[in-house]
Amino acid sequence: MRKHRHLPLVAIFCLLVSGFGVTDAQEAVQTSAAADIIFLVDSSWSIGKEHFQLVREFLYDVIESLAVAGSDFRFALVQFNGNPHTEFLLNTYRTNQEVLSHIANMTYLGGDSKTGRGLRYVIQNHLTPAAGSRARDGVPQVIVVLTDGRSQDDVAGPSAELKSAAAVDVVAIGVQDAEEGELKEMATEPLDLHVFNLENFTALHDIVGNLVACVRSSMVADIAGAPEIPKDITAQESADLIFLIDGSDKTGSAHFAAIRDFLVNFLERLPIGARQIQVGVVQYSNGPRTAFSLNSYSTKADVLDAVKALRVIGGEETNVGAALDFVVENHFTQAGGSRVEEGVPQVLVLISGSQSTDDIRDGVVALKQASIFSFGLGAQGADRAELQHIATDENFVFTTPEFRSLGDLREYLLPYIVGVAQRTIVLQPPTIVTQVIEVNKRDIVFLIDGTSTRGSANFNAIRDFLYKVVQKLEIGQDLIQVAVAQYADTVKLGFHFKDFQSRRDVLSAIRRLRPINGTVLYTGAALDYVRNNFFNGSVGYRASEGVPKLLVLITGGKSLDDISYPAQELKRSGIMAFAIGSPMADRTELEEVAFDPSLVFEPAEFRPGPMQAILPGFLSPLRTLSGTTQVPVNKRDIIFLLDGSLNVGNANFPYVRDFVMNLVNSLDVGYDNIRVGLVQFSDTPETEFSLDTYQSKSDLLARLRQLQLKGGSTLNIGSALDFVHSNHFTEAGGSRIHENIPQLLLLLAAGQSGDSYLQASNALARAGVLTFCVGASQANKAELEQIAFNPSLVYLMDDFSSLPALPQQLIQPLTTYVSGGVEEVPLAPTEGQRDILFLFDGSANLIGQFPAVRDFLYKIIDELNVKPDGTRIAVAQYSDNVKVESRFSDHQSKTDLLNHVKRMKIKGGKLLNVGQALDFAQRNLFVKSSGSRIEEGVPQFLVLLAAGRSTDRVDGPAQNLRQVGIIPFIFQAKNADPAELERIVPSPAFILAAESLPKIGELQPQIVNLLKTVQNGGPSPGRKDIVFLIDGSDRVRSDFPFLKDFVRKVVESLDVGPDRVRVAVVQFSERARPAFYLNSYSDQRAVLQAVRQLSPLGGASLHTGSALDFVLRNVLVESAGSRMAEGVPQVLIVLSAGRSQDDIQGPAVLLKRSGAVPFGIGIGHSDDAEMRTISYVPDFAAVIPTFQQLAHVQQLVSEKVILLSQEELQKIRPALPLPPPGAGSKRDVVFLIDGSQNTVQEFSYIRALIESLIEELDVGFDTTRVAVIQFSEDPRVEFLLNAHSSKDDVQVAVRRLRPKGGRQINVGSALDYVSKNIFRRPLGSRLEEGVPQFLVLISSGRSSDDVEDAAAHIKETGVAPFTVARNVDPEELVRISLSPEYVFSVSTFRELPSLEQKLLTPITTLTSEQIKSILSQTPHPRPDVEGNAADIVFLVDSSDSVRPEGIVHIRDFIRNIVRKFDVGPNRIRIGLAQFSNEVFPEFYLRTHKSQSDVLEAIRRLRFRGGSPLNTGKALEFVAKNFFVKSAGSRIEDGVPQHLVLFLGGKSQDDVSRAARVMSSSGIIRVGVGSRNVDRTELETITGRDSRLIFTIREFRDLHNIESQVLSSFGPSGVTPTPPGPFSPPTLVPKKADIVFLLDGSINFKRDNFQEVLRFVSGIVDTIYEGGDSIQVGLVQYNSDPTDEFFLKDFSTKEEILDAINKVVYKGGRQANTLVGLEHLRKNHFVPEAGSRIDQRIPQIAFVITGGSSVEDVEEATRALSQKGVKVFAVGVRNVDLREVSRIASNSAIAFRVSNVQELSELSEQVLETLHDAMHETLCPGVPDVSRGTECRVGWGALDLDPVPVEFPV
Repeated sequence: MRKHRHLPLVAIFCLLVSGFGVTDAQEAVQTSAAADIIFLVDSSWSIGKEHFQLVREFLYDVIESLAVAGSDFRFALVQFNGNPHTEFLLNTYRTNQEVLSHIANMTYLGGDSKTGRGLRYVIQNHLTPAAGSRARDGVPQVIVVLTDGRSQDDVAGPSAELKSAAAVDVVAIGVQDAEEGELKEMATEPLDLHVFNLENFTALHDIVGNLVACVRSSMVADIAGAPEIPKDITAQESADLIFLIDGSDKTGSAHFAAIRDFLVNFLERLPIGARQIQVGVVQYSNGPRTAFSLNSYSTKADVLDAVKALRVIGGEETNVGAALDFVVENHFTQAGGSRVEEGVPQVLVLISGSQSTDDIRDGVVALKQASIFSFGLGAQGADRAELQHIATDENFVFTTPEFRSLGDLREYLLPYIVGVAQRTIVLQPPTIVTQVIEVNKRDIVFLIDGTSTRGSANFNAIRDFLYKVVQKLEIGQDLIQVAVAQYADTVKLGFHFKDFQSRRDVLSAIRRLRPINGTVLYTGAALDYVRNNFFNGSVGYRASEGVPKLLVLITGGKSLDDISYPAQELKRSGIMAFAIGSPMADRTELEEVAFDPSLVFEPAEFRPGPMQAILPGFLSPLRTLSGTTQVPVNKRDIIFLLDGSLNVGNANFPYVRDFVMNLVNSLDVGYDNIRVGLVQFSDTPETEFSLDTYQSKSDLLARLRQLQLKGGSTLNIGSALDFVHSNHFTEAGGSRIHENIPQLLLLLAAGQSGDSYLQASNALARAGVLTFCVGASQANKAELEQIAFNPSLVYLMDDFSSLPALPQQLIQPLTTYVSGGVEEVPLAPTEGQRDILFLFDGSANLIGQFPAVRDFLYKIIDELNVKPDGTRIAVAQYSDNVKVESRFSDHQSKTDLLNHVKRMKIKGGKLLNVGQALDFAQRNLFVKSSGSRIEEGVPQFLVLLAAGRSTDRVDGPAQNLRQVGIIPFIFQAKNADPAELERIVPSPAFILAAESLPKIGELQPQIVNLLKTVQNGGPSPGRKDIVFLIDGSDRVRSDFPFLKDFVRKVVESLDVGPDRVRVAVVQFSERARPAFYLNSYSDQRAVLQAVRQLSPLGGASLHTGSALDFVLRNVLVESAGSRMAEGVPQVLIVLSAGRSQDDIQGPAVLLKRSGAVPFGIGIGHSDDAEMRTISYVPDFAAVIPTFQQLAHVQQLVSEKVILLSQEELQKIRPALPLPPPGAGSKRDVVFLIDGSQNTVQEFSYIRALIESLIEELDVGFDTTRVAVIQFSEDPRVEFLLNAHSSKDDVQVAVRRLRPKGGRQINVGSALDYVSKNIFRRPLGSRLEEGVPQFLVLISSGRSSDDVEDAAAHIKETGVAPFTVARNVDPEELVRISLSPEYVFSVSTFRELPSLEQKLLTPITTLTSEQIKSILSQTPHPRPDVEGNAADIVFLVDSSDSVRPEGIVHIRDFIRNIVRKFDVGPNRIRIGLAQFSNEVFPEFYLRTHKSQSDVLEAIRRLRFRGGSPLNTGKALEFVAKNFFVKSAGSRIEDGVPQHLVLFLGGKSQDDVSRAARVMSSSGIIRVGVGSRNVDRTELETITGRDSRLIFTIREFRDLHNIESQVLSSFGPSGVTPTPPGPFSPPTLVPKKADIVFLLDGSINFKRDNFQEVLRFVSGIVDTIYEGGDSIQVGLVQYNSDPTDEFFLKDFSTKEEILDAINKVVYKGGRQANTLVGLEHLRKNHFVPEAGSRIDQRIPQIAFVITGGSSVEDVEEATRALSQKGVKVFAVGVRNVDLREVSRIASNSAIAFRVSNVQELSELSEQVLETLHDAMHETLCPGVPDVSRGTECRVGWGALDLDPVPVEFPV
C-alpha cells in the first residue's frame, strides 16, 4: 500500500519594495539564504594544540549549522599569526562537505598574534571577485574573527577600513585573555550582537547557535530592499499574530518570566490594534490552553496588561502537535478573531523549551495548508530540527541556550514579523509534495490494566501513552489496525479492529476509555481471551493477508493466575507480544509474555514522564515502516543460504520466505549499496540468484515472492558452504570481496548436517566471510555455533512462525558488523590415553527418561577412541548406593561396551547420595585393580549426571577427587542444585546444564570435545590467564605510577599472546571497574600501552571482598576471555594499600575453590592477615611498607607466576582459612514472624522477645547477623542479614517493627520464600562459609497452606528451624522444626519471655556439624493422609463441537461437585485440564490448597476451541503430567486416583493404549458424554464399567446426573471399590516368533543402518525376559533379500543379540519391500525355518524401511495377514506415512520418524504394541482386524482404531 504524505512546504519569498523594480537576478538571491563568510582564526603560540582542536570543532559546528539545504553560503578560512595563511578561498570548494573535510584535517601553525595584519590580509586577498567574493552582486559579506589575546599590532586602521566598506559585517570572538576594547573596535554595530568574549575555549561550543543567528541576521539586513527595524509603522500594516508558548513544568515559573518579558518587550515595538496587528496567546503542556484570542483586546495597553498577567499552566508533557492542531482549528478562524478572509497575513510564533512529547506531523501539515507563517524560537532543551520542521522556512528558526537570553532573539525576529505585516515578505500558495511511504501492515491489540488498585492517575497515564503511540502510527484499513481491551479479573472490550479505520476515530475512542475498576489481575486468562477473540476475521483481523499479529500488554501488577501456558500459546499462534510493566509487575512474568526480552519495557512508574521516556524505544520495533527503518547506505554483499529440505516443508516455507523478504525490505538494496544473493540447499545446493542478478529492491522482492521450496531429504550443510564460497563469494558471482566490501553469509537450517562442515566453515572465515546462523525446528545449536563466525551470531527460533519477526534482531549486526580476527574451530581434536568414568543418576529421578540418558551415553562412547591402550571407559549408576555396570578392565572393545550399555536398566532408589558415590568411585574404580591407569599418570576423568539434589554432603569426597587429580565434569538436569554441583567441580565452566532430559543429547558435541581435548585438566606449557586487581582509591593517587610500573614489569616478563598468556587489569575502591579484559588485547605491546594509559579510579574506601567477587563472576569467565574451562591456570595478583571495609574471607574461599590462584601484595597500611587470607597459600602473600619497595617484590612475583603450572598447583593445597578464635560466635539468625491481624494485640511481645535475644547475642557484621521477615498472606522483608553491622542498628530497626496485617497465615509460602531468597550469600547469608544458620518462626495459628515441602527444603539447605507458636497443631510444628525438642508452644504471646533462654541456648551452642547431624538422624514424618483423601482430575472436552455454552454448563457442574468435597492438601486435591487437538492444563493437583481457591480457578474457565478431538493424546498427557508426584499426585502414597472425563464427540485418535496405561496405574476413570459421544469409546476408556459411564443429551442436562456422578466415587464420596475388570491379569511367559525385515539399501547408508541395528537390539533386549519363549530371525533387503539368520538358529537372548550386532550393511540402489515381504512368507514363517505357526504362537514380521518400495506391497501384506502373521512397519525419513500404513497389518502398528536418531524415542510406543501382540492367540487364516475380519481371542486382544502413528515429523 502506498501512503501519500505532505512534505514541508517550499516557502518562496519575494521582496516587494516600493520605488524600484526587482530584477530576476535579485529575486533569485532573495529566494534563498546567501552570504560570503570568511573566518579569520588566531593560530598563535598562545592558543596551543589542545585548544586549537576545540577551535577546529567550533568552526566545524558553525559551518555545519549554516550549510543547510537551500542556502547559498560560501566559506573562506584564514589562519593568522605573524604571517597570515589562507587555508581556502570562497571559491576553492564547491561543496560544504569539502569545506568540512578541510577543517577536520587543518593543522595548527603557531607564531605571533597580529590581528591587524590578518584583517588587512583578508581585505586585500579575500574580499575580491577573484577570491570568490560576490559583494558586487549584493551578497552579504561576513567576517568572523577569533582571537585569544591582545594583538601585537594595530587593529584600529583595518577595522575602520572594513566598517567603511559596504555590506561587510564583522563578528569578533575573544577567548581567555582577549582585549574587550579590541573586539569592540573590530565588530559591527550593534555590539551586543556582534561581540562574544568567552572565559575559555570550552565555551565556544555554547555560542554556536548565537553566532549562526547573528550571521543570518546580517544576511537579512543586507538583502537589497529588506526592511530596517522601524521606529513607527503606518496603520496600513496588519497581521494576525498568535504566540504559542511552552507552559510546561520543564519551563517552570522562573523561565516563564523570561518568556513573558520577551513578549512584553517585543510587542512594545509593534503597532497593535483592531486594524493593525492583532495578538493572541496560547500556552501548551499536556494540552493547549487559550490565554486570550486575537479579538480579545483591541489596544496595545490591554494586550500588554494581559501578557504581564500570564502565569505558567504547568504539566509534565509538551504536546506541540496537539497545540498546533488547536490553534489552526480555534484561532486562525473567523470565530477566533482571524481576518484571514480579508487577506490579512496569519502568523504563528512558537516559543519552545523542550522537544515535543507527541507527533507533530499532522499539525505541521495543517499549518502549511492554512498558509500560516510559522516561526520557531527555541531555548534550553528545544529541538532545533523539530522547530525547522514546524517553521515555514529554516531561516525562521532562532535558538538560544538559555531562556534568559531570549531577548537576544528579539532583533532577529522583528524584521521578519514587520516584513510580513508590511507585505514585503509574502507566502506563495502551498505546493503539496507527496512522499511515498511503504507501511508494514500490522494488527495491534493493546491489552491494558484496568484495575482500581493502581489509581486513576495510573490509568490516565496508560491511556495518554496509548494515545501518543497511536498518534505516531499510520492508521487505516490497508495500513495499521488497532484494537483495545482492558482487563482485571475479567476482560472488557474497548473496540475491535473493524470498529475504527481512521486515526482520528481511534484517538477519540481512546479518549473515552474509563477504567473497569477490578481489584485483581488475571493476566493469563486475559492473554487467552485476546488470542481467541481478537485475532480472527470476524472482528477485522486480516488473516487472509498474513498481516503480523502484535499484542501490547500494559500491566501494573503480578498476575494471580498462571501466565506460562498462555504466553507459550501466544508464541505458537505467531502473536508477537510486547510487555510494559510498572515496578509492581513481575519482571519474570513480563519476559515470559514478551516475544523477546528486548520487548519488555519498565517505566519507573505509570506517570506521563516515565511513560514518555520509553516511547522511542517502544515505537521502533512496533512500527517497521520502510523509509523510516531503512539502513543508511552501507555497502556489503549478503548471501542467504536457505534450508530447502523437507525439514522445512511446504507448510513452513512461507515463513522462511517472509523472513527473507522482511530483512531485504529493511536493507538499502542496490548495485552500489547492498547486494543480495540466495541459494537453497538440501542434499545439493541450487542458486536462486546471484549477488549481481538484481539491481533494485523491487525486482529482488518480486523474485522472492516467487520462491518455492526446493525439496530433498538430506541436509548437506558442508557442501552448501563450499558451494557458496566457490561460486558466490567471487568476482564472477558478483562479489566485491576484492574491494574490501564486507561479505556476509546468512545460513538458515532446520536440521542437523548430513555431512562434514567444519573445513568449509573455517575456509569461509579465513576468506573474511562473516557467517550468521539461524536455526529452527531440529537444528543443532552446537553445530551452528561451530559454523557461525562467532557463537553470538547464532539465532535459534522455537518455531517457523517466529521467523518473520527475527529481522528486527538481525538488521543491526547485518548492517554494522565487519569481519574480524579468525578463530577456527578445531577440525580433529586429538585424543590420547585417558580413563573416563560415567557415573549416572539411576534413582527415581530418571524413571521414564532413562532410555534418553542411556542413548546419550551410548552416543558419547561411540565417538571416543575406546581400546586398551587408548580410552578406557567405566560405567556406574548411583542412587542410595552405587551399582557398577562396567569397570575400566571389563569391556575394552567399543562394540562390547556399547552392547552392554544398550542393555542397561535403571537401578532405581529414592535417595541420591552423590557424596557417597564420589567416594565409592575414588576408592573402588579409579584404582589399578579396576583397570584405571591412575598410577601411570594417564588422565582420569569423571562424568557425573545428577538429576536431583544430593541427600548427603559432597564437599569432602569432591576435595579428595581433586587431590588425586581426577577431573570432574557434570551434567546438571531436572532438580539438581547448581550451588551443590559447583562445590564438586574446579569451576562452574565444568558444569553442562541440560534444558531437559529428552534434550540432553544437545550437549553431546561439547562433552565429547572436552573429553578429547582437555589434558589432565592442564593446559599447554606456558598458558596462563593473569588478572591484576589493583587499588585505585584516593589513598594511592600520588603513588599510582608505582602500581602501574609494577604491572608493566610483570607483563614484560610474560609471553603474552592469545594462545599463551592473557592479561586483564581491574581497579577497585568502593567498586570494581575493569580497565581491560583477558580477551581485550592479543599481544604484549597492546597490553603495555593500555597499562600506560591507566589513571586512578578514585574512591574513599576499599571493598576488597566485593572486588574479589567481581573478578570471579565477571572476569574469570569465558565471555571475558578466561580459559578456566580448559584447565588454564587462573592467576590473580591483588595489590592493596589499605584494610578492606567488607568481608574478604568468603569471596577468597570461593575464588580459591573455583580454581583461581590469588597472590596478595599489601602496601603501607595493608593487613598482613588479610593478604594471607586472600592468597592461595601464605607464601603467595607479601606486605611491604612503601610503594618504592614494589620493585623488590616484582621480580619474585614474576618468577613465581612464570614457573606456576597446573602440575605445580596439583602439589599445593590452597589455604582455606580456619575460623579464628571467637569464630564460634558467628551465626546467621533469621526471625520469621507472623504479622497477620491475629497478632496485632500481642505483637509488642513478639518484638520484645526479638529485642531480648539480640541483646544477648554478639551481633556484628563479622559475628552474629540478624534478619527479620514478616508474613501473613505473603512475606515482607523488614531487613536482611547484611543490612546492619552493629547491635544498635539492629535494635533500632526491630523497635520500628509494626504488624503488616493480613487475614491468612501462609507459613508454607513464607518458609519457601525464606529458603529461596534469604539464606543466600548475596543477601548476607554465610551458609557457604559454614556459619550456622538459624530460623526462628513465630506463628499465631495453623497455616493456611501446606508447609511440608517448604519445611523439608529449608532443612535440606542446612538451616536449623525453631518454631514458636500459639494455638497451632504440634504435628505441623514438628514437620517444620529441626527436631521435636525445638518446638515451643504457648497459649498466649505474653508467655514469650519464658522462652528466651530456651531459644538462646541452641542458637549460641549448636554448630553447623551438629545441625547436619541432627537433620540426618531426625525422622521426618510423612504427611498425614486422611481417610477420605483422593486426587481427582477433571479432563474437559473444549473442542469446537462442545461450543462456549457447553463449557459454561460443564464449568458450573464441576463447581457444584467440588463444593461437596472436603478440599485440602491432606484431603481431596483437585486438578483440571481442557483439550481439543491439544491439551490445555488449567491447574494441577498441587496448585490450589483450599476449596475457595479451586472454585475460583474453575470460575475462570473459558472455552478453548479447536479440532480435531484427540482424546487419546489428552488421556496420555494427563497420565504423564497430572498423575505424577511432581504435579501433586499422591499415587505413590496409595491415595486413590480419579479421572473425570467430559466428552462431546468421537476421538480422532486411539484411546485404548492410554486407557490401559491408566488402568495399570490404578487410576479410576469416570466418563461423562453428550449425545455425540461414541459409547464404545467411553467403555474403552472407563474399563467397560457401566457404573462409571454417564451419557446425557446436552451438557445443559448435567445437573440431572450430579448425584450419580458423586456416587461413582464410592460410599465415602471419593473412594469406590475398584470393579472386577480393573484387576491386573496374571503375567504369563511371552511366546512369539519375530522376523525383522531391514532395508539395507542406500536409503539408510552405513552409519544410519547401525542405528537401525541398535534399535532392533534394544527391542529384543527389552521384550525378551526370563522365562519367555521368543524366537527371532532377521532378513536384510535391497532389490532382493538376504537371510542373516532364521528363527531356528538361536535359542537364547545373548546369542540373538550377538547375531544382530554382527549384521553387515549390504547397500544397493533400490529397496523392493514387496520382494522382502514375500520372501518372509515363503521362507521364514514356515516350520522348516523354525516357525511355530502350527502351535498358534504369535507370528510377527517387523519391517523397517527408509524409502518407498519400487513395487506395491499391499498384496504381500494381505497374504502375510491371511497366513496369521501380524506385520509391524516403521518408516524412516523419505517414506510416506500412508505407505507405511499399507505395509503394516493395520495402521495402529504403523510408525514413522523423521530420522534414525528418533528411533530410540519410538521404542516405548513399539514395545507396548509388541507386548500386546505377543499375548494374542493366533487365528491362522484370518486377516487382521483392520483388514475386514475381527480376531478377538484371549484377555489381551486389541481393540484398535485404524489410526497411524507418526512420531514426530
